[in-house]
Amino acid sequence: MTARSVLRAAALEFALTAIMLFTVVTATRWLAGWLLLLAPIAGYTITAIMLSPWGRQTGGHVNPAITLAMWRYGRTPGRAVVPYLTAQLLGSVAGTAAGRVVWGPAVAAPAVDYAAIRPAPGWSWPAVATVEALTMFVIVAVVGLGLRHPRGGAVLPWAVGTLIAAQIVAFGTRSGGVANPAREFGPALFAGTTEFLPVYLLAPPLGALAATVAIRLLVGRRSAAPATTTS
Repeated sequence: MTARSVLRAAALEFALTAIMLFTVVTATRWLAGWLLLLAPIAGYTITAIMLSPWGRQTGGHVNPAITLAMWRYGRTPGRAVVPYLTAQLLGSVAGTAAGRVVWGPAVAAPAVDYAAIRPAPGWSWPAVATVEALTMFVIVAVVGLGLRHPRGGAVLPWAVGTLIAAQIVAFGTRSGGVANPAREFGPALFAGTTEFLPVYLLAPPLGALAATVAIRLLVGRRSAAPATTTS
């Protein structure tokens, strides 16, 4: 990628992440408390982003952990990583702000609170970090295996959306079910709930990077395995 194409792709990631956060804030504004409805909206918004024309150009990451994973998988050039990550975090702030402008004071009310995420009472930093890292480990491992499959490109957007929805249902009322630093960055800043923000920023990327190592080792072992013959 040239410097110009990197900047253009980063601008698209900014826009896509802003759209994601605006959708999340909007859904939370109208469906707060309805986790079983919020989860598929959040998950399949990602599917729609990945399948969109802009998403096809950038990869539709809208998640710093995914960008790091795609870099380690050799699908995103190293020079694009920092612009992508910066654009995603800024897009998170912009999308959250747009939700506040469109829906007014209701977005700041306690029931919505800018769609900021908090773990359930009693959850510690290590517990939240473990769940967040493991969740992203699974998602990135599935992506890594899908990238090696001939039909992976058609299936992955739906698989990723389904996994995101499932982890929100499973952990949304426990660890928070974020699995995306950009998902929490803007809402946490606006709501002023930053106590667990470092965990939500760091744990998913660590889980993602661990998954890329595991998939590379798995693929390497398969490639190195001796071929079996029949006589």
